[in-house]
Amino acid sequence: MSASSPDGDLKHLPLDPPVLYLVRHAKAGSRYRFDGPDAERPLTPKGAEQARQLAALMDTSPRSVRRALSSPAARCVQTIEPIARSAGVDVEPADWLSEGEDPVPAFAKLCRMAEQADSPDAEGGPVVACTHGDIMWGVIDRLARQGIDLGEQPDSPKGGLWVIRLATEAATSEEVAGAWLVRPEEAP
Repeated sequence: MSASSPDGDLKHLPLDPPVLYLVRHAKAGSRYRFDGPDAERPLTPKGAEQARQLAALMDTSPRSVRRALSSPAARCVQTIEPIARSAGVDVEPADWLSEGEDPVPAFAKLCRMAEQADSPDAEGGPVVACTHGDIMWGVIDRLARQGIDLGEQPDSPKGGLWVIRLATEAATSEEVAGAWLVRPEEAP
């Protein structure tokens, strides 16, 4: 499967369950100029617009989000709140999605959650999670090691969304059938 981006919506992607949406937080203020704990650093106006665009993009999915998880950092929570609100679910804080955490167990945990919430055998829906660049790059590395086509230059832009479709007949919950990046400028 290719990492090609959809044309402004998610309807054209093979979103057979289980699906995991992984979001890198939108544009936040400078960590060097922010006068407070980094975990409280908020989105910029551009970042707030990226969060709204992500929610609009998620609304194009034929299946509604079942669970929304986030690093407790303000910039992550603010990025995922519009998506959760639109889906009618609460944002669940997850310390293991915080900056500096190990991406390997974080991805494994997200895959297990996606399999439970979005089982092909039951009514459910995808899991969406918002995290930081280091976790995103760890997941991208993991996908590349599985041989998933991530395009010519895999990326993890702020406000970017990776759509990850898990393999249904896999030996482990971390096997992926396909992955696609939606860049923030491509969102509606």
